[in-house]
Amino acid sequence: MPLSDVDQFKTDEWHRMVDVNLKGLLNTTAAVLPHMIKQRSGHVFNTSSIAGRKVFKGLAVYCATKHAVTAFSDGLRMEVGQKHNIRVTCIQPGAVETELYDQISDPGYRQQMDELAEQMTFLKGRDIADTILFAAQAPPHVNVAELFVLPTEQGW
Repeated sequence: MPLSDVDQFKTDEWHRMVDVNLKGLLNTTAAVLPHMIKQRSGHVFNTSSIAGRKVFKGLAVYCATKHAVTAFSDGLRMEVGQKHNIRVTCIQPGAVETELYDQISDPGYRQQMDELAEQMTFLKGRDIADTILFAAQAPPHVNVAELFVLPTEQGW
């Protein structure tokens, strides 16, 4: 999640975000889906972001990749859900304490993220795991398609 304005033309960062956030998702789906189809059951969990629904300054490319994750997840659910008995859940976290912030190469945006971390308690990985567990434990006839999980202090 490198943050920078588009007019800085950090195309290497753009390509890395597309490779990880979109191509990585597609390749993983292609690897696991045949097994789920064969066994006529499964549950796919994709990680998007609040940036998969809202656009933020400095995150245009990141938001584009996460919007793609959200759209792909919904389309995948429609295509394999009823046909192959596979549930699809798209987790869309807000601010989470991860290594993503270490990848911010723009000093101004890095400072903004550091200040944000001082203003609120970011979610932990455990919070996301608990959210996934909630969706996984839904009754078999229930597909929790999307889940936003945000720190209570996150107003955006």
